[in-house]
Amino acid sequence: MASGNDRSNSAPDQAPLSQFLDNLSIDDQRLLSRLLNSWEKRDQRKNPRMPCRIITEFFVNDQEQKGVMRNISLDGAFIESRHDLSVNQHIAQSFFFPNFEIPIRSNSKIVWIASRGFGVQFDFVQRDT
Repeated sequence: MASGNDRSNSAPDQAPLSQFLDNLSIDDQRLLSRLLNSWEKRDQRKNPRMPCRIITEFFVNDQEQKGVMRNISLDGAFIESRHDLSVNQHIAQSFFFPNFEIPIRSNSKIVWIASRGFGVQFDFVQRDT
């Protein structure tokens, strides 16, 4: 019968981490757990995101698509969309801020994908005049 501490089936790159954790005292394990929990909850973005609901049109592979920005910052946004896109893909998007008559245009790069949409980093933002 295998014991709970048998690490022979774990991946080789996980062995040093497992050994490190096994050698920590209970108090150190609790401290590490608290630090990791507080770190996980921090927003690590340079510019905080603000919730929004802004319809955006974007072009990808010469096809026009639509989505809804659910949050936005100076650096990027999360776009709710069901389109099949990939990380590092570039899009050209345009959107209107509420009560603005001039569209905002951006060349953006997809930096992460989720089941409900994707996160973009603005490469270039232009305001039509």
